[in-house]
Amino acid sequence: MEIGELKAKIFALLREDEEFRYTVAGLIGLEEILRKLDRHEEQLIKLREDMVAGFRRHDEILARHEEQLIKLREDM
Repeated sequence: MEIGELKAKIFALLREDEEFRYTVAGLIGLEEILRKLDRHEEQLIKLREDMVAGFRRHDEILARHEEQLIKLREDM
C-alpha cells in the first residue's frame, strides 16, 4: 500500500469512524489540550474581572478628582 492510499484510508476513517477518531484524538493529546484551554479560559475570566474592578476604581478616583477640581475653581 502506498503512502497516498494509506493517508486516504486514514482520512476516511477519521471522517466516518467515531471510535477511531476519538482514539486518534486521545493519542495526540486532545483531552490534555482541552483541559489546558479550560484553565486558560478560567484565567482570562479572572483577569477580565480584575481589570473591570481596576477600571471601576480608576473611574471613582477620576470622579473624585473632577469634583475637587470643580470645587477649587469655584473657590477661586
